[in-house]
This record gives sequence, C-alpha cells and structure tokens, in this order.
Amino acid sequence: MTSETEITTLNCKRGNIKSQITKLANALGDKTEHSIPKLQAQLDIVSKLQEKFELLRNDYYKTTNQTEFTEVESAIDSVEDDLNLEVNLKTSINQLKCNAESVSLPNQSKGASIKLPTIPLLTFCGRFEEWNLFKTQFNDLINENSQLSDNEKLHYLRGSLKGEAKIIETADDDFFFAI
Repeated sequence: MTSETEITTLNCKRGNIKSQITKLANALGDKTEHSIPKLQAQLDIVSKLQEKFELLRNDYYKTTNQTEFTEVESAIDSVEDDLNLEVNLKTSINQLKCNAESVSLPNQSKGASIKLPTIPLLTFCGRFEEWNLFKTQFNDLINENSQLSDNEKLHYLRGSLKGEAKIIETADDDFFFAI
C-alpha cells in the first residue's frame, strides 16, 4: 500500500499543472491582441507541462495500486484533455502567420503604403507629332481602365482635346467610335 502522503504530493503536482494550464487557456481566450512570439512562448510552456504530466502519470503508476489509480484516473484524464491547448496555440500561430502574409503581400505589390500624386492627363491639340505620346498615355490611364464606363472614358477624352482636336468630337457620343 502506498502512503497517503505520496498520493497527496502527486495530487498537489497534478493541481499545479492543471492551474498552469488554466492560466494559459484563459490568456489564450482573452480578447487582447496575441503575437506570434507570445503564443510561441505559451506553446513552449505547454510542451514543458506535457513533459511534467507524463512524469506525473508515471509516478502515479509507480506509486498507486490499481484501485487507487482508478480513483484518480478521471482527474488525470481531465488534465490530459486540458493539455490539448497545444492544438489551439498552433492554430492561433498559423492564423496570425496567414493574416500577416495576406496583409503584407497586397501592400507590397501595390505600393499601398506610398501615396502617389495624381497623374494629370496630357492634352491633345491636334499636332501630329504629339499624337503617339497622347494616345499611349490615354490608352494606359483611361481606355484600358476596366473600372471606367464608356461614358466616363468619353468624358475624359473630351476633356483632353483642345484646339483643332476638339473639332473631331462625334455627334453620337460613342466612345469607341471616337477612338
């Protein structure tokens, strides 16, 4: 038979592990911002607690007989269930990594962190030597912009034509006919 003192000591160790797991679970469930380093540190603590728990379980096996072990088995199982906190921590870390990637990638490719000045449209006065530059810029900024309707494109075209070029405007307000 084991001494009551040994079982009490093992129960205290189990209670300590359970308490630490509960604190970690509460910290994870807290609505404050979590960072990857903080979650990683908590994951390391959980790994150490798992090691302590395995040693504790072995101590229970060594110290108690079958009847005594059966009495504490549900408490041990409860601690083991709580140690599944590792899955939640790893999931949270992966979500933060994915969120960080999805936030940083679009900003990097689009240069969203820099506010560029508006590009003014060139005007075309009807001079042949200015036509290619005007046409290239107008096509790049307006004509190929899928977010603009044909009416908006026509408006920009009309606003860009000056002098003799303004005479070229169409009567039927058809953008594709005008280009």
